[in-house]
Amino acid sequence: MMQWLTHFVDFLGAHQALAILFAFLVSFGEALLIIGLFVPSTVVLVGLGTLIGLGKMALLPVFAATVVGAIAGDALSFWAGVHWKERIRTFWPFSRYATLMEKGEQFIARHGGKSIFIVRFIPGVKAVVPTIAGMMGMTTTRFALVNVGSAFVWAAVHLLPAIALGRGLQVAHAANPRFAILAALGAAAAVLAWLAMRVARGLLIPAADLVRFRLAVWLERRGGRVGAFARVLRNHDGALEATALMGLALGALAGFALLFFAVIFDPEVALADAAIGQFVQGLRTDWATSIMIGITMLGDAGVLFPAALLLITAVLVRRQWAIAVAVATASLSGVVFVDLFKTLLQRSRPIPMYQGADQFSFPSGHSTSATITFGMLALFVAQALPARFRGLVYGCFATLIALIGLSRVYLQAHWPSDVLAGMLFGGAVVSVVALLLHARVVTFPLRMFAAMLIVIGLGIMPLHVWTGWSAAVARYDAILPVTTLAAGDWLATGWQKQPTHRVLLDGDPGEPMLVQTTWPIADLVNDFEAVGWQPSQNTLSGEILSAIVPSRLPLTDHAPWPMTHLGRTALATLTKMDGTDQRLVLRIWATQTLVQNRTSKYPLLMVSLTADRLDPVAFGYAQLEEASIVPDQLATEKAGLAAALPQAVGEPSRIVDLPPVAE
Repeated sequence: MMQWLTHFVDFLGAHQALAILFAFLVSFGEALLIIGLFVPSTVVLVGLGTLIGLGKMALLPVFAATVVGAIAGDALSFWAGVHWKERIRTFWPFSRYATLMEKGEQFIARHGGKSIFIVRFIPGVKAVVPTIAGMMGMTTTRFALVNVGSAFVWAAVHLLPAIALGRGLQVAHAANPRFAILAALGAAAAVLAWLAMRVARGLLIPAADLVRFRLAVWLERRGGRVGAFARVLRNHDGALEATALMGLALGALAGFALLFFAVIFDPEVALADAAIGQFVQGLRTDWATSIMIGITMLGDAGVLFPAALLLITAVLVRRQWAIAVAVATASLSGVVFVDLFKTLLQRSRPIPMYQGADQFSFPSGHSTSATITFGMLALFVAQALPARFRGLVYGCFATLIALIGLSRVYLQAHWPSDVLAGMLFGGAVVSVVALLLHARVVTFPLRMFAAMLIVIGLGIMPLHVWTGWSAAVARYDAILPVTTLAAGDWLATGWQKQPTHRVLLDGDPGEPMLVQTTWPIADLVNDFEAVGWQPSQNTLSGEILSAIVPSRLPLTDHAPWPMTHLGRTALATLTKMDGTDQRLVLRIWATQTLVQNRTSKYPLLMVSLTADRLDPVAFGYAQLEEASIVPDQLATEKAGLAAALPQAVGEPSRIVDLPPVAE
């Protein structure tokens, strides 16, 4: 999939004339009467804008084609209204959209001439308003002025944010190529999902229902064993929904199994866990830590056990014995599941903070139990509400579960894969409970669950946070363990235990590390300044902004590319021009290792080197691009770095010049 995406992007970059023509045709078709209902202009223009941001095509030609297409499409639709007047209502396919035409008339009557501008941004009615304006006698001059002005704004609204998105993906690609590709695929999937929902509501769902009905009729005529499939397709007794819930449960269990074996056999999972965890730590502040401690306490047994007990009691009051047993079994299964797999895998937590089986990390008990308990609460509350409110209920409880999972990573209680594993198993259990509820015709009064939520939200949760706050703060106020090495051990073999490359957020390697040293960071910066390197004082957010937004600044004034190693930002970043159009960027990274030399301990630091350059955009603006360093230049710069660091006579070396790593 990723290879196909790369080839497609490269194809558009090599055939920009086709992309420009595509932009014109889509903008033109989107503005045509009725036809515009079926043209996915937003999806296409966002995609083209993203490619512009990625540097695969020029901005001005695509922008001009989009504007011209939008102007021409509206103009043609306006002309049709002027030419045919009311007769156009009798033409096919316009005769099938009489209601939409009436809405267009009402829209113009309400907003007047500015309706041409406003309607460009309103799906549905925008496909008829220009024609209605022509039918109602709007002057050509007035229409043309609004048409041209709105076309420029409409094109900018679609393309410019997408360009920023593409630029952001390019920045992410420099720091983490696979992450950028996955983000691009995720963004594309989100846009396609939105488009699919739009098409499904008006076309696919009715067609699928028709096909389902006809297939069910055909299967019933055949008789025999296939008749059971017909009953599922006809959704007799909710068989179709039951099948879907069963599929969700099996899919979640399969996802957990895959993640379990990946944690055991794939070393990149551990690296990705460490990188993501450290990246989250870079966002840590005192107020955020307090909030996260409060959120994580909502997943404690002191909250979840009483909540589950209340839910079981409510079900028993309604004399639903089987459902009560299912809820109790589901709650207990989470506890047994977590202890079993923690004991089996015995994976260490990021920071030790518990005893017994709880000292192990995989899977997250908080995430598992919170998913099960709050998931079941969501099922019962949603069942007691009208259908239009159920999505809101599920969304609120899902957000709470996700926040609890995030808090476990933020507070260094779990690795990200632990949290995901717990959510997958918990989701499977909730799906089974939903399947049981679906199979039984049971009604629960809303007031019962409203009272339960009030007791949980205003009683159990605040009381638990208030009584357990001090202990929780003490537990989660921990720091990552630091390894101490004797200087001799570090110089002999200890240096080999450090990463040979910068580690990206997904665990993949970045550029190689060149030097390890125990010189203090201030001395390092001073020594590198003495040989021509200039410190960069930009923050990570400043680096991201500089990399995304084009400017007229010279390369020396641009912030370097934003990068992280194991989720941490660089302790110091220095730059210097290499005599060409490129700039070299030196980064000094921290480790979790101290090197002891006689009576003193020094933090072990690592140094890496990258390059960047400016790529012209338009009107004197340029954007930052990643550049490559040839091996000979890399070797020369590496030797210069090692030579810049002093060596005290009679003391062990404080520098390890790392050997080249085969790519």
